[in-house]
Amino acid sequence: MKSIYLYNPFWSTFGGGENYTLALAEALSQIPEICVTLLSDDPRIQKADLERFSQIDLCNINFRIIHSSNELDQITRSADAFICLSNFKWVKSAAHRRIQLLQIPYGKINAASIFTKIFKGKLREAAKDPFRLKMLSFSRSEADIVITNSRFVSDTLAKNFGIESRVLHPPIQDFLLQGFSRKNLILSVGRFFGKLYNDKRYDVLTEAFRRVSRSNLQGWEYHIVGNASKDPATEKMLYSLREKNKGYPVYLHVNCAFELLHQLYNEATIFWHAAGYEVDEDLHPENVEHFGMTTVEAMSAGCIPVVIKKGGQKEIVLDTVNGFSWSTTDELIGHSVEIARGSIPLAEIRQNARKRFEEFSMERFRQRAVKLFSPVLS
Repeated sequence: MKSIYLYNPFWSTFGGGENYTLALAEALSQIPEICVTLLSDDPRIQKADLERFSQIDLCNINFRIIHSSNELDQITRSADAFICLSNFKWVKSAAHRRIQLLQIPYGKINAASIFTKIFKGKLREAAKDPFRLKMLSFSRSEADIVITNSRFVSDTLAKNFGIESRVLHPPIQDFLLQGFSRKNLILSVGRFFGKLYNDKRYDVLTEAFRRVSRSNLQGWEYHIVGNASKDPATEKMLYSLREKNKGYPVYLHVNCAFELLHQLYNEATIFWHAAGYEVDEDLHPENVEHFGMTTVEAMSAGCIPVVIKKGGQKEIVLDTVNGFSWSTTDELIGHSVEIARGSIPLAEIRQNARKRFEEFSMERFRQRAVKLFSPVLS
């Protein structure tokens, strides 16, 4: 029996990276004679919490709380493989095989970039950069395998840091439901925040909607679904969005039930995404969408994506075939009005979008994960 340990220091954020780690654990547990264990250094998080969050069956996977980095190193010393996801800190392990999961397409990090962050008041991010460099150096020179979640992330890390990686796209849940009819509804999905890496730019999208909601898109609604924390920056952003959109059919669903999200995916006609708008993705690749999970979720349910032509979105949406890409808000509006008028073959585009989703299904993810790891564990 071979042993694999997976560690994620951010379980409590319950985000895409955490779901990815759990899906990978489940896929690896399907390999015969493999024992998979999840490690957590957060005593508040239990295995049942992770199951509820991910809706992934973890019955064949062990779970263990650790209390220090030294304990982690001791536990994994005899492991056949140690898999770690981190966005800035290298985690020590003496496992036989060390596998690093990287999901952020970092721009170049040097003295000038760190000084710029300090000058802009981003002191915490500047303080993390030396740790990031250590983690990236380990990934380049010592890790047995580096796995990234998109071709965009892989290419960016290769260009900026010389890191060679294998791409394992995240698994996407199938959101298609029967019994729902399409409405004059535009949907966006993604966390509400005004900081970190990829601001979803709901300010830009709501402004674009206001421009045409009383003319070419009269009778349409715009719904935004996303989780939000209670930090001052996020609260300020939400207040601004609500104030600017008073009197318009713009609806913010903050920390809403999963059932409502499921319903909206199946009622919406158009899906909008703008993360990375006005960002130079060569200078700041971390500030565009790293992959685009919600875009694929929308495509699974038959929404037609109209997404910005940046980052990971470019490897999901093929313009005019399974959706539309845009660079300016005029293009965003133009594509959306065409869809609203039905002047393009909507049924064919929806069918192609659904086919594209199938390339990122949970079953495809399992197959690719097993194919990727079987030689490593043989």
